[in-house]
Amino acid sequence: MHLLPLIRELSIRVPLRSSNEKEIALFLVDVLSRCTCLEHIDIPYLSFGRGYLLPIIEALNSHPSDNIRLQFESIKYVDPELLNISLSRVICGWEWRKCFDEEMKTLLAQGMSIRSIYRNGYVDDNWMDMTYPGLISINGWSGNERSLQSTIDFLLRHPLLERITLSEAHNCDMTPWRVAFASKMFPYLFEIGLFERNSVVKFGGEWLYEDVKVIFQDDISHGDVETVESMVRALSKALPQSPNSEFPCVELDFLSPVGEYLTSDDLISILTRNMNDVKTLDLGKFLGDILTRECSHIHEPGSAVQEHVVPAFRSFRERLYQALPRLGSIRGQTPQGKWMFW
Repeated sequence: MHLLPLIRELSIRVPLRSSNEKEIALFLVDVLSRCTCLEHIDIPYLSFGRGYLLPIIEALNSHPSDNIRLQFESIKYVDPELLNISLSRVICGWEWRKCFDEEMKTLLAQGMSIRSIYRNGYVDDNWMDMTYPGLISINGWSGNERSLQSTIDFLLRHPLLERITLSEAHNCDMTPWRVAFASKMFPYLFEIGLFERNSVVKFGGEWLYEDVKVIFQDDISHGDVETVESMVRALSKALPQSPNSEFPCVELDFLSPVGEYLTSDDLISILTRNMNDVKTLDLGKFLGDILTRECSHIHEPGSAVQEHVVPAFRSFRERLYQALPRLGSIRGQTPQGKWMFW
C-alpha cells in the first residue's frame, strides 16, 4: 500500500460494466485518493455519461496532480448531473450515435478532451466546425461539403491528429491528401476507388494516403511494360516513406488492358522493385487476365482454363512472397470477378 502514492499511470482492464455502479464510484474515488502522483488513468471498458460518475469527476478535479487525466472508452447518453462540472481532466472517444453534436458542444465547453472521433454512417459535416482538444484519430470522415481551405483549417486546429479513416461516402477531390497525391502522381491520371478502408496519415507535416485503391486511367501502348512500372513507381513514392509507419495497403488496377501482355514475371519484378513496404496488395482483374493468358499457353486447347487460374494464383503468390517477405497478404480477381486471395 505504501507504493500507491508512487503510481503515475494506471490502466483498469477489469470489465467494470458488470459491477455495481456505487461500487465502481467508491473504487475509483479510493484510487484517486490513494494514488496522489497519478497522471493518467485508462478505463477502456467504461463509458462516460452516467450520473453515478459525478463523485469520481469531483475527486478527479480535486486531485493534487495538475497533470492527471482520466480516459474513458467513449461517451454514452450524458446525464444532466455531468453537464455542470469541469471536465478538463477527462479524455473520451466520441461516437456520434451515442452523443449528438449539441451535447458535444456542451462537453467541449466544460473542457473535455476528445482523443478519437467515430462518424461512420453520418454525412453531416457540421461537426468539423468544432475544435477537439487532444484529437489524434478520426474514423468515418466524409468531408464532402467542405472546401479545401475549410479542411486545412480543421487540420491546423488539431495538430495532434495523426490518422483519418475515410467514410465510404467520401468522394471529395479538394482535400490536402488528394491534392498531395495528385501532385506526386503527375503526369498520370487516376481514380481513387472505393476501398474497404481508405485512410490517410500525417507524415512529415503532409497528409498522405496509407490505405488506398488506385485505378490508372491512362491509355498504355500494348507491350509498354516500362510505362506500367513507371506508374507503379509513382504510386509507391506517393505513399508514406517511413520504416516506422504501418505498412500501407494498396489496391491497384489499370483501365488499360495491361493483362493482355504483362507476364507474371514482369509483375513480380515491378512489385519487387517498387512495393517493398506494402502490407496488403490487391491486384484486381488484371492479375487474373495475366494468369488466364499464361494458363492458356500451358494447357491443351479447349480445356477449361478457368479451372487452372486459381492454382496459378497460388504459385504466383508463393513466388511473390519469396520476393517480398514483408508482404502480409495478396489477392486478385479472375476475369469473371471471382476473388483469389491468401
